[in-house]
Amino acid sequence: MKLSVNRAHLIAGLAYAALGMGLGIYMAAAQNHVQHVTHAHLLLAGFLLSVIYAIIHRLWLPDRDGWLPWLQLALHHAGVVLMVTGLFLLYNGRFSHGQLEPILAGSSILVLLALLMMLAMVIKAGRIPAAEQFQPQSHGTGGAESV
Repeated sequence: MKLSVNRAHLIAGLAYAALGMGLGIYMAAAQNHVQHVTHAHLLLAGFLLSVIYAIIHRLWLPDRDGWLPWLQLALHHAGVVLMVTGLFLLYNGRFSHGQLEPILAGSSILVLLALLMMLAMVIKAGRIPAAEQFQPQSHGTGGAESV
């Protein structure tokens, strides 16, 4: 089965949710919430935004096989992985803010660029309501509809 952009976003988003929930459970069990910023970014930029992108691709973007959706996916997930890794290292005390600033700034820019690319794709697509794409088809059963 060929992996679609919307399915890739959905799978990645659910993986981020599992990681974020795991981190939250760990913080609660350890009674150490120093990674709360990492936890929030993992769930918001990772899980929530990825699932929103999956829904947008599924319902409103007709060109799911072009290069732009895949580039947007790559930029978003590279940005999220770098961002979460950088935040984890920062709040774990392994590296200073100065050492991680290029990674954190660059990852934030990647996530922003991915968001702007999504905005451009939605504007380019115009108005394509989901209801028009998924109307039930008549099978000509000879019932009251065909009279």
